[in-house]
Amino acid sequence: MSTDIKQINFSEFHEIKDWLIKNGYKGNKLNWKLMRGLAHVIKEYFNKDFLDHLTWQELDEFHAKSPIHFLVLEISKTR
Repeated sequence: MSTDIKQINFSEFHEIKDWLIKNGYKGNKLNWKLMRGLAHVIKEYFNKDFLDHLTWQELDEFHAKSPIHFLVLEISKTR
């Protein structure tokens, strides 16, 4: 995850991979695809339109407040 860029590009695997690993999930392509699917749910939570970008802070906040949405992700064995 690049700390110098505040907005998330869900189309870039490496950006999401770093966030997944940091939060105890497998940094694999399946989890990346699932995260891309969750993006619209997170945007709705923050009243954002489809084309609006999410920030890393918003993703972290949503993850903390709504962990149930992330149960679909594969958890890392090293967690």
